Amino acid sequence: MKTFIKFIIAAVLTVLIGLETVQADYRVTNYEQDVHIAENGTATIDKTVTYKFDDDMNGVYLKESLNRPINGNKPYQWGGLQTITVARNGAKAQAIAPRVGNANIGYVTSKTNASVQEKVYYPIKADDDITVKYTYQLQNMIINWDDVSELNWRIISNWDQTLENVKITVFLPNQPAKTLKGWVHGSSIGHLTVNKNRAQLRVTTARVKANQILELHTYFDKSQTPLNTNIQSGQRAKIISQTEAERTIKHNKALQLIAIFGFIVLPLVFIATVIVTIWYKFRIRHHLLQAQQKSGINMNTVHIYDIPNDIGPALINARIRQQADVSKVIVATLMDLIARKKVTITYQNVSDVDNAVYRVVDESGLRQFESLLIDMIFGKKRTIVYQHEFQEQESRVSKRIHKGIDAFQREISAAEAKNSIIDSVMTNKITRIKILMMALLSIVSGSAIIGLLFMANYSDIWQLWLVAGSMFIIGLVGLLIIGQQSTTFFTVPDGVTEKWQWTGFAAMLHDIANLDDKTVLDVQLWDKLLAYAVIFGEANQVAKTLKLWAENENVSVINLPVYMIYSSFGANWSVKLANNIQTNASFESNVSGNGGSFSGGYSGGGGGGGGGAF
Repeated sequence: MKTFIKFIIAAVLTVLIGLETVQADYRVTNYEQDVHIAENGTATIDKTVTYKFDDDMNGVYLKESLNRPINGNKPYQWGGLQTITVARNGAKAQAIAPRVGNANIGYVTSKTNASVQEKVYYPIKADDDITVKYTYQLQNMIINWDDVSELNWRIISNWDQTLENVKITVFLPNQPAKTLKGWVHGSSIGHLTVNKNRAQLRVTTARVKANQILELHTYFDKSQTPLNTNIQSGQRAKIISQTEAERTIKHNKALQLIAIFGFIVLPLVFIATVIVTIWYKFRIRHHLLQAQQKSGINMNTVHIYDIPNDIGPALINARIRQQADVSKVIVATLMDLIARKKVTITYQNVSDVDNAVYRVVDESGLRQFESLLIDMIFGKKRTIVYQHEFQEQESRVSKRIHKGIDAFQREISAAEAKNSIIDSVMTNKITRIKILMMALLSIVSGSAIIGLLFMANYSDIWQLWLVAGSMFIIGLVGLLIIGQQSTTFFTVPDGVTEKWQWTGFAAMLHDIANLDDKTVLDVQLWDKLLAYAVIFGEANQVAKTLKLWAENENVSVINLPVYMIYSSFGANWSVKLANNIQTNASFESNVSGNGGSFSGGYSGGGGGGGGGAF
């Protein structure tokens, strides 16, 4: 179940990160473009780009597409590069000349019928602010119709980074303009200012995302470009106005639908799913409480001092679904065998723990999984084992544990199944529904979040990112809430009663250091208590407390071998042993069984501008 939740989280985060993934080597912090239209239709362009670099680089490049617009009769024509200047960190701009040979500074022009690229070589260091200004000309951008002149231009199209603080200004040659209308197309949110008196249009937006298009479509009185030779017949103003009106209506409807789905439909579906999921968690709890009441247990957890059912820590771990790590099950079973005097442990010097010796002395009355454990540790010939062999990955003990762990767990499962207190029918039913509810919440959450992110990316409605983020957090919390809800049902009344007793026993172990009445614990049960404390994760604290009690009560440890080990080897002996087994035997990879840790549209504009760094 934990793996399932981790998978869902990873998938959603991948989508969240993937949609906004950019290279981390530089940013474009300012982008300005002044376009001066001449009476012959030629555009002189001043393009100023400011970069912020996070790494050393060799230079930057500019691309300009020469594709004609859909309604143009000629492709754009490169009118030539006039100047390139570069300023580093606010210093005086340096004029860049054509590159000679392998010089570190210089520009190289690459021209085809479809595009022109200016590659500027200029050594850049990390943390540099570089401002590059290009001045060049484009021809055939303006079309003179019978009624108006038209400019339909993709100003930005294929930059490999997001452009920030974008400002484009178009200047017509004669003031004022008798006619001037304009539209901007793209996924960004910004402003278009049309000033007839100054005969100019200004486009501003906070950002244009990488590989996104920003297109300007405008028409004005043809007296602005009387010398333009790019001429077509027809009345164009009315067609443009109607087409743009239709496109605006369509775009606004799309934004309305996005808003309806993003702020109403998807959140309602998501919230309904979360409510149903949380409701089912309480439904499970209701069933568990009913089973407890039918068993005559309607009180809170109380401390239980006697071992409720002394059938061994390994079986209890499976019996009540404690789910202790299998390494702890091995150590707890070994400690239980020592307490029952089936295995002995001796040592010559308390400071020489590594050479403590384990021996098998009595195999009568052993269960099958206990015999398997002895085989795993001592081998078929029952050879003695030294403490340090548990700590060595290539030791015979580690290899035998690695080899026999599957069979050991299967035997525990088989032994537990013979006298199980788990209501398997109810447990399996509730568990299946719980998994379905988690899958439903994951699918609805993931689908809604992905949909919101794509809608936010398309519409640039930033509030949708907040909705998506809120869904992710709420969905994750919902998954954690229901995922942590136990679906193990015990038989009524015996199973529920025993589980309640073990819960009280575990609570006693957890609180043992704070118990005032120390006589309630039978001294002879201390070894047993320590073995069970391992599977409940309380052995370390219990051993420390018992050591203090023993000193106060003058208890002899001769007949308490497990407690003697703790007294001699330290209160974290079992924890270290479990960690050594888990780390050095490396059995997790093949373990099976019960244990384990396991705006919008475009109008066919021509051209296109991009760029980047190298």
